[in-house]
Amino acid sequence: MFDPEELRRRNLVSLGMDLLILVTTGFLAILFTKGLMASLVALIPVGTLLYFGWASSRAFFVSQLLAIGVAIVATYTYMLPY
Repeated sequence: MFDPEELRRRNLVSLGMDLLILVTTGFLAILFTKGLMASLVALIPVGTLLYFGWASSRAFFVSQLLAIGVAIVATYTYMLPY
């Protein structure tokens, strides 16, 4: 479950890195909508980032899954210019 103390223990730099990882995961998830070759290119980096999220904390892993879902939905609904 989500522990609010986990957020309080983190400093600004680690929160910035988490945000950067979430944005990168979302960007790479867009490649899954662009065909087979683009999906194969994105498969290993997304898998690595998801493994990192799983090893880091369950809340961060769920955040990554949400970032992937939001990026794919935003791409299919033309909210993103890709």
